Amino acid sequence: MINTLLQNINKFDRTVFLTVNQSQSAQLNKMILGITDLGGLYFQSVLALALLLCPLTRQFGIRLAVIQILTTMAVQIIKTIVARVRPYNALTGIIPFKPEKDYSFPSGHTASSFATAMVFSATFAMSSALCFGLATCIGFSRIYIGVHYPTDVIAGTLIGLGLSAICLWGIF
Repeated sequence: MINTLLQNINKFDRTVFLTVNQSQSAQLNKMILGITDLGGLYFQSVLALALLLCPLTRQFGIRLAVIQILTTMAVQIIKTIVARVRPYNALTGIIPFKPEKDYSFPSGHTASSFATAMVFSATFAMSSALCFGLATCIGFSRIYIGVHYPTDVIAGTLIGLGLSAICLWGIF
C-alpha cells in the first residue's frame, strides 16, 4: 500500500514537473528568473535587515528575521535527512537554469516566500493577496527552472506557513 502510494506520488511529481519545465518560453524565462530570486536567502536576508534597521519597522523586522532563521534551519535539517536528488540529476534531458548544490526536498525558496507572506499578511492584511500570490509564483518558478519537484514546493509551502503561524500566534 505504501509502496503504491509512493509510486503514485513519484509519477505525479515527474508528470507535473516535466509539463511545467518543458513549457518554457523566451518571454517567460527572464521574468521567472527574476521571480525565483525573490525567494532566495540573499533577498530574504536583505529584506529582513532593511526592516530591522528602520526604527519604524524594527519589531516587524525582528519577527521576520526570527521566522526566516527558523524556516531556513528547518529546511536545511529536512534536506539533509531526506537527501532527495534534484530533478535535473534524476531525470534525463533536464537542463536547470540555475543549478543548486544541495538537496531538493523541501524547497527553501518556497518555504521562505510563504513564511514572509504570512508575516506580511498578519501585519498588513491588505497585502495578503499580493504576498501569497507572489509566494505561489516563486514556488512555481522553482519547478519551471528545473530545480524542484512539485512535492518539494508543496512541502516548502507547508513548512513556511506552519512555522510562521506557530511563531506569530505562539511566540510573538
